[in-house]
Amino acid sequence: MKYLLLIVFGLFINVIKGQSISGIINNYASVTGATGSSIVVGTTAGFAVGDQILIIQMQGASVVTLNNITFGNITSYGGAGTYEFKNITAISGLSITVNSPLTNTYDVVNGATQIVRVPVMCQPTVTSTLTCTPWNGTTGGVLALEAGTLTLNSDLNVNAAGFRG
Repeated sequence: MKYLLLIVFGLFINVIKGQSISGIINNYASVTGATGSSIVVGTTAGFAVGDQILIIQMQGASVVTLNNITFGNITSYGGAGTYEFKNITAISGLSITVNSPLTNTYDVVNGATQIVRVPVMCQPTVTSTLTCTPWNGTTGGVLALEAGTLTLNSDLNVNAAGFRG
């Protein structure tokens, strides 16, 4: 009984203390296929069963390119910006199974769709600059976390790291 009490007490102290976070806290993988509850990725490195992930389509919008007053107007979003959160239930090779079927349809050919591991923390404290891997045309450009209470003792800086069309 003493051991059980010590373990519970130790866990309580860790929850009160929180977690120190800094640098890059996300992992990224390109999506090459996505149907039902299955997502095929370029790599599963950095992902594990139980992880929360963000599936996000980074490209796909069409814009006016004529040299006139309508230049840059969006004519179709084409799925760009479509996203959802899921939890990984299985990993086999390059196939990731998630807890429920995907709600959205993703263009994995032209849409630069990626998954991002999203850390889930109770009371993290940012102790030095928190950032993301810069967008490389396939992955990166996203800083994501889920927190009960987030303490900022330093900056979040994703300057020039996001999507560049």
